Amino acid sequence: MYKLYDAQIARVRELLRGLPVRSYAYDEAKAWPENDDFVMIFQRDAAYELGGKGFSANLTCVTEDESLFDGELASAGDIAARDQIFVYGPDLQEIQGDVGYARICEVLVRGEEEKGTEGTKEAGSADMAGAAEESALEEAASQRMLKLLQDVDFVKFHIYGKGVMMRTSGQSAKEQVRIAREALQGGITFERMGDLFISHYKKNPRVLAVRVSFITDKQFDYERLAEEGSTATQIRNSLSMIQKGLPTECESCSIQEICAKVEGLRELHFGKKKADAAKAKAKGINKVRL
Repeated sequence: MYKLYDAQIARVRELLRGLPVRSYAYDEAKAWPENDDFVMIFQRDAAYELGGKGFSANLTCVTEDESLFDGELASAGDIAARDQIFVYGPDLQEIQGDVGYARICEVLVRGEEEKGTEGTKEAGSADMAGAAEESALEEAASQRMLKLLQDVDFVKFHIYGKGVMMRTSGQSAKEQVRIAREALQGGITFERMGDLFISHYKKNPRVLAVRVSFITDKQFDYERLAEEGSTATQIRNSLSMIQKGLPTECESCSIQEICAKVEGLRELHFGKKKADAAKAKAKGINKVRL
């Protein structure tokens, strides 16, 4: 069910291919300290701003494909070693002024077990009631998926690193980060900020692993990543709209463009239609009984 972002992950990794990179294994003990809430950093106290010049972007992708998390720091089957931080371009201690910036979080989650139908059903109304029950279970699973995707995506709004003011847009995929001079003096690095991000994601019991990439390389295509961020936002918004109910005629549906581009959205949309139809039929049978 969590294949909605898999194609995006492949495209983003292709954008990063060939760029010099430094990689780090997650270490919670190294996580950059944080404040309890958002703290304003004024211009006079800032060393520079990530995303202050040129493009800025952020992107969160969720998957349940474990093979996407096997790499240079993690061997197949080693979940614990799959939490990784990647730095493309100058690190925080090396940056001299405002630069283009992007952050990508790829999150591996535990999927739900498929629930098969046990035994046999009696004909007639029993079949219809069973179909309604099965559809209700599918709809509940879809709602849990949406909740998980929202919880994962909203983590970025609760990162309050000391000496770090992060302004993230929920709709435009833009992200600007102001770094205070005191944070640089304290030894802040992307590795430690990545450790902080991952520690927050890992609070969710269904999150198995996280890859965080920080990008300040001048050669990176920030504009393309911003487009991917916009697509991710459309996916999340479309899921919410599907839950609320949408037309089932593609010509009159407001999400037909994104639905055609993203594998899995169409299935979720028409799965919702199937669930609604099954519930309506079951309701009709109950009325006949009365």
